[in-house]
Amino acid sequence: MAMVFCRACAKEIHETAPVCPQCGARQQVASLEATDAGSPWLAILSLIFGIICVLCLFDDSEWDRDTLFGLGTLSIAGLICGIISINQRRNGNNLAIAGVVLSGIAALVFAGLSIN
Repeated sequence: MAMVFCRACAKEIHETAPVCPQCGARQQVASLEATDAGSPWLAILSLIFGIICVLCLFDDSEWDRDTLFGLGTLSIAGLICGIISINQRRNGNNLAIAGVVLSGIAALVFAGLSIN
């Protein structure tokens, strides 16, 4: 029988107790729903879009207006997927942050190129 301390009153209680018998404070920090935050598919998609857009920046050929529009749309889609993933606190938060950064850089470059 393992004993732990209550998070509120610091009295010794059993480790499986959902509430403290002395003060009634809940003992579980994270519920089952919070630990299963879903799959990181939006974060992965954001990162893939960001990588594709940044790799396209290394192409030194001339781009027409349709190419710039398509790559700009892809970078905006990467931004949106990453921001949604970060706001929903899904698994893969670091992937989403990387996707947002790469997609944001690419979107700024594509916007600058389309102005010229």
